[in-house]
Amino acid sequence: MLDRMARRLFSYVFLIVGIVIGLGAFGHGYSVRGLHAAIDQAPIDAHTRSALYIVWFFVSGCMLVFGATIVRIWFRLRANDASSLISAFGIGVLYVVTGVGGEIYSHGEKFWTLFVVLGGLLLVSSFVLRAGAGRTDRVTARAPGAN
Repeated sequence: MLDRMARRLFSYVFLIVGIVIGLGAFGHGYSVRGLHAAIDQAPIDAHTRSALYIVWFFVSGCMLVFGATIVRIWFRLRANDASSLISAFGIGVLYVVTGVGGEIYSHGEKFWTLFVVLGGLLLVSSFVLRAGAGRTDRVTARAPGAN
């Protein structure tokens, strides 16, 4: 019973992380105003300035795709198909590494902790859900004489 409850809890953790990552794309895209305010007055060549904006919106798009991918995997897991979990592992590792690297590079900026938490929750829930994949809670009928 506890195993079933744990899988259910981690299933919802997995889904919520996917939604948060996906919705983060909109916050990230909206915050480009801060980027404009910071660099429009700086002596940066036009090519570099354009590249910063392009990369900024590309990252927003990646966050949206990552979130959608996690939500899709969640639906596949509900159908006992764990074959897509490798993508969730990759996203989780990327978020943890980015978070740790961001904290180190920014000399302890706590914003990057969010990446570590989201990636960590995604990894933990993925491992729990992978371990429970393919198992059902119903008893299957066995042929007479089968062990």
